[in-house]
Amino acid sequence: MIYLKVPRRDGEKTRRELIQKGLFVGGYPILNEGDFVLFPVSGPFGDCETVERDEVKRPIHHDRLKDALSGILSEQELETLIGSFDIIGDIAIIEIPDALESREVDIGNALLSVHKNLKTVLRKLGPMEGEFRVRRVKPIAGEDRMTTLYKESGVLMELDVASVYFSVRLSHERKRISELVKPNERILALFAGVGPFPLVISKTHPDAEIIAIELNPDAVAFMEKNIARNKAKNIKAVLGDARKVVMAGYRDYADRVLMPLPKDAHDFLDVAYAGARDGGMVHFYTFAGISDPFREAAEKAESAAKASGVRIEIASQRIVRPYSPQTVQVVLDLIVRKHVT
Repeated sequence: MIYLKVPRRDGEKTRRELIQKGLFVGGYPILNEGDFVLFPVSGPFGDCETVERDEVKRPIHHDRLKDALSGILSEQELETLIGSFDIIGDIAIIEIPDALESREVDIGNALLSVHKNLKTVLRKLGPMEGEFRVRRVKPIAGEDRMTTLYKESGVLMELDVASVYFSVRLSHERKRISELVKPNERILALFAGVGPFPLVISKTHPDAEIIAIELNPDAVAFMEKNIARNKAKNIKAVLGDARKVVMAGYRDYADRVLMPLPKDAHDFLDVAYAGARDGGMVHFYTFAGISDPFREAAEKAESAAKASGVRIEIASQRIVRPYSPQTVQVVLDLIVRKHVT
């Protein structure tokens, strides 16, 4: 490689001029030799001496997926690329348009190069579907596996991204709810999945009594592993339908009821109200139109309360995350009053 040999006192000034004139060659190291600095260049500059050194170009690390794919995909293909993706543990899950299907391996490998902590890249093959709200995926780069370890709020969770529902985008909510929990609370976690809400709560509230109910047997198996892994002895994992489990054994039980399944949670509001004690809190997650999301969510909650013969008060409400251009996920924190006059 050709280097420009410059007195150290003139180094910074010369470097700027080389960049300005397009003579500086990136990717090679800048060398220090005695009273001189050596800059990699594409040609001579002024009266400065040029020398040759056996230096190897260093690999360039890109911070963005599109930058890593520049020169691999065409400009038109880059415009089509969806730059957002989810990372769960050491697995990335990305949506690839049909038009880029033939480039999926290139995209997967580029993602691995950008995020060095990743071991596997999976491509989404469709939306969440089925009774257990899982997504079909396929490996396109890295290791051929679906199972990963995910860490959040000091809790380590194992899960299979192809067989259980899990959202990293609720991490802030899990922390928020944990901070609301008071000593010695009884908690019902409906739609508990692999246990993220119960486990995060248990980490800081080992005195809480948590019943975690989940219909998906694969999720319950992982939840039991995660309970043991985190030594969360105050969580009881229950396999079954939330309606049947609560109505049969946990009426008027909970100081707090969690409902982190926004697509269908409104159909279980009567169950949540039944499981809450008088004055208990229900955290109701749902999807709503962006124009007036809280009114829409409150109408669902009020309608179910009237049918259940209870009164509710909205203690707080917030938008959890955008879901689509016209839809957001919201949460209402509801106080349940059972002695209605």
